[in-house]
Amino acid sequence: MSLDNSHPGLGATTHWLDTQAKDLVVGQKVIQVNSNSTIEHACDILIKHDIQSVPLYDPETKTYVGMFDLHDLATYILLKRGNQEDSAAQLQAAAARSSNSGLARDAIMMGKRGDSVSLLSDMSHMNPFYSVLPETTLAQVVAVFARGTHRVAVMDGDRVCGILSQTRVIRYFFEHCAEALSDKESRLLDTPLRQLGLVTNDVVKVKPQSPVLQALALLERWRISSLAIVDEEDHIVGNLSVADVKYLTKERKLAFGNCMELVQAARFVQGMRDGRDRAAVFSVRPEATLRYALTKLIATGAHRVWVTEPRDTEERRGSVALDMPPVPARRASVSSASMQTVPIAPQHYAGSFNDKVCGVVSLTDVLRLLVD
Repeated sequence: MSLDNSHPGLGATTHWLDTQAKDLVVGQKVIQVNSNSTIEHACDILIKHDIQSVPLYDPETKTYVGMFDLHDLATYILLKRGNQEDSAAQLQAAAARSSNSGLARDAIMMGKRGDSVSLLSDMSHMNPFYSVLPETTLAQVVAVFARGTHRVAVMDGDRVCGILSQTRVIRYFFEHCAEALSDKESRLLDTPLRQLGLVTNDVVKVKPQSPVLQALALLERWRISSLAIVDEEDHIVGNLSVADVKYLTKERKLAFGNCMELVQAARFVQGMRDGRDRAAVFSVRPEATLRYALTKLIATGAHRVWVTEPRDTEERRGSVALDMPPVPARRASVSSASMQTVPIAPQHYAGSFNDKVCGVVSLTDVLRLLVD
């Protein structure tokens, strides 16, 4: 799919939105997978390079035939394995919901076709192969991201010269532009999350012992990339991301285990790979500003941060901490070499492990607010 260069309503853009897509992918090594590769090989590439999607290249036609995304893998696992309690009618209904119902049926019969990754391309319809020209501005790219697309391929003729992701655009904005914003943009960044409508109390949650297949079904049903893991008292204790799905190809029995087992296995592999400890969950309070949430997203390298509040919030509504006016966080510098710099802000901005989850701030939310 190519980008339509007309985006009514964007109007005049600030300097950072005038930057061209090619400027953010200079020197990038593009990772791609041959379309005839196995699903296991494609997932190994995702794990090795710590990425969530990869372009599929057909060496015979010398063209890109699509994108392999982890949502596609989740859809495939649900269709191929499913829950033993699911009826054939339910599986057929799941296939019928996809315009690629033929592919879905093929996935169910995968044992006869072989595990070719090309079969999974855009099966979930969550992140299709979306291409832009090198001269495309960030204003146009961000408008696409604000509708839910997570990454685009920057094409130079028939060659992918880079993959531009939400994370890359947000990091560019934070590192190069956050100190030279308009008054309107600065006021937006210093607005509390509650006032921005990001505290909704309708977060999709699972329990630690919830089956992995149930969690995958929720991810696909609600078209989201992460689930909050909460205990019996609704305290947030973890985070299951679509990024964890790729580890199911390494330990297939995990697909029939519970959510916490998958998360723990994923964090173990990640820690073995890069030697870094992994926090169970990243969270902020409703009174934290968008600037603070953005700083935390960049500092941790996460794609979303949960909004949490104490269970006794109703009793504390009149307390000084919750009624304090928003305080702009001191600008914490986050270098590319250090992803774990802790944002400097009032203590009551940070969430607690025993908090109740009441919202989520994703990169899509931030970009949508910036272009709106």
